[in-house]
Amino acid sequence: QVYAIGDAAAIQQGYGVIHGTCQSGMPTGVHAATSIVRELDGRQPHAFRFGYLHIPVSLGRRDAVVQFTRPDDSPKRLFLTGRAAVWYKETVSSAPWPSFRRLRIFPALGSFAWRRGGRYTR
Repeated sequence: QVYAIGDAAAIQQGYGVIHGTCQSGMPTGVHAATSIVRELDGRQPHAFRFGYLHIPVSLGRRDAVVQFTRPDDSPKRLFLTGRAAVWYKETVSSAPWPSFRRLRIFPALGSFAWRRGGRYTR
């Protein structure tokens, strides 16, 4: 068995293949770890399901664009630009460290903490 994690993982979902994004890094890593543990225990791993939330793009230190998306990465009407987008992107970019700390304390949190994508990933 081969498990792919992070930005370079090309994993088939109901809407297509996930593309390289930091959004999938922690979810694919947690899924790979729990799948390996399940296999070592003689159980079948669960299917990986992932849904996107947004596409943040930095345009320098003082400008950005954030396009909110459906789980299949298609755009919603909601977006942010300018300083609001910079603040949002900086907040989201710093989120992995608190998430990582919580996962070290309570590893099972990773099994249900991320957006699964609902009907888009089936």
